[in-house]
Amino acid sequence: MTYPAIGNNTDSRFCATVNWCHGPLVILFLAAMPGLLCAAPASNNFLAGADVSYFGGIYRYDHKPVGLIRAFKQSGCNCLRLRLWHRATAAERRKWGTLRTLNNLAYTLPLAQKIKQAGFYFILDMHFSDTWADPGHQPTPAAWQKLPLPQLRLRLRAYCQRVITTLRKAHAMPNMVLVGNEINNGMLWPQGKLWVNHKARWNRVASLLNAAIAGVYAGSRSHKPKIMIQVGNFSYAPEFYQQLIAHGVQFDVIGYDYYPFWGGALKNLRLRLDKIAEAVHKPIIVAETAYPWINDAHNANLKSKPGMEFPFTPSGQAAYAKAVIAIVKALPDHLGRGVWWWGAEYNPDQKGFAHNPWSYRSLFDRHGNALPAMRVLGAAAH
Repeated sequence: MTYPAIGNNTDSRFCATVNWCHGPLVILFLAAMPGLLCAAPASNNFLAGADVSYFGGIYRYDHKPVGLIRAFKQSGCNCLRLRLWHRATAAERRKWGTLRTLNNLAYTLPLAQKIKQAGFYFILDMHFSDTWADPGHQPTPAAWQKLPLPQLRLRLRAYCQRVITTLRKAHAMPNMVLVGNEINNGMLWPQGKLWVNHKARWNRVASLLNAAIAGVYAGSRSHKPKIMIQVGNFSYAPEFYQQLIAHGVQFDVIGYDYYPFWGGALKNLRLRLDKIAEAVHKPIIVAETAYPWINDAHNANLKSKPGMEFPFTPSGQAAYAKAVIAIVKALPDHLGRGVWWWGAEYNPDQKGFAHNPWSYRSLFDRHGNALPAMRVLGAAAH
């Protein structure tokens, strides 16, 4: 199947027409014009792709400028992810506003439309924060900070419904939604903080997750996306997911983030994913990973880490990607369903990213050329 060229500077209007046309004559017309069809891959495919939340710069594939989305399309990758903040903080606006890369809904919506129009499986990563949310930081959006728990649940549900409704009406409906980002220790702190004085508050966290999921489903109507619960690398993951299930959280997919410079050798990833699969028996995706493609000052501090088993070169990065994919695909009962790269779109050619360490762990080199690891990901998608 061929697709219209879609990238930062290309026109996607043909695919947009598919979203609203109906009837047998249109179906016959589209069948005769396969280049206009933009169907996303089925959810039971191996989902290989990346988070691409910062668009910008020049992206090349085979040394030809094609734009970010088209580069991933040509590689064979079948899914792309975008993160979403509630409202960007003043600090984030000062840092990224001039680059027009604030991860709010106004910024995310047109990118989501391009991703869907290009035929990708689209993943929405909802941070439930005005800035980054991760295991050590889950700040509640400023507009919600004074709400008691019952009102916070209502606001969260309404927000999720509004976001998904907006995307659905714009023909940018996510195929999968992450309710929270790396919620090892809960979300929406302090109300939704999981561990307080060494005691777990599962009921609180479960009630917030269920409110978010209810909002997603209400906004999606008949187009219900898969729900992922994502955590950062930690050994407690099997018990974490078992507790969510015991407390009535209905989710579809496990997202497990693994970075070798923090998570250790690949054998650790294999052991932990095997334990999660055995304990929970739900589809598992390595939802974030990355590895350096160059041995320079930006990655010097990573050389001594025990998990860095491959050279810091383009071929070493590709070998790492291949190894992670092999581990996920080897999970029992075909529970391994995907690998997503994080910071894939960073490259030193972008204004503001030249000295960012993630630019040297991305899937593009310093001239914006797609690296071999992207082809490895694309080859894994089916």
